[in-house]
Amino acid sequence: MFDLERLTKIISDIHRYLDDLERIEIKDPRDLDDIRNFYAVSMILFTLINRVIDLGDEIVTSRNLGVPDIPGDLQSSGAGLGVIDKELASDLSNLVYQRNILAHEYHNLTEEDVFRTYRRVPVIRKFVERAKEHIKDV
Repeated sequence: MFDLERLTKIISDIHRYLDDLERIEIKDPRDLDDIRNFYAVSMILFTLINRVIDLGDEIVTSRNLGVPDIPGDLQSSGAGLGVIDKELASDLSNLVYQRNILAHEYHNLTEEDVFRTYRRVPVIRKFVERAKEHIKDV
């Protein structure tokens, strides 16, 4: 059974962070040369990916499949549920990897690293739409 209140909050947060990223208007890695943009985009991406992980975990646990061994692990469970295909699961897994770099290797991040992660934001939009469809269908 889905916790619709929690899912609604998570999805709302994701949309807010996506809107925040759009307002910063990053078009090129050089836009991240401005230290305010660099830190803002880095932290929004970190928080955004965390909420995507929360969304994935909520879907998996609400289907009584237990708690994923690895937070955000939709590679097997999400694809197995029919929420996402293997390609999207792989793309999301890559985002979780990027999130871990943002969290644990922050001191080594370059503008290119942050921009590379930023360019993967469409994967998040796709996942949220699939999650909404899945929730509606259940």
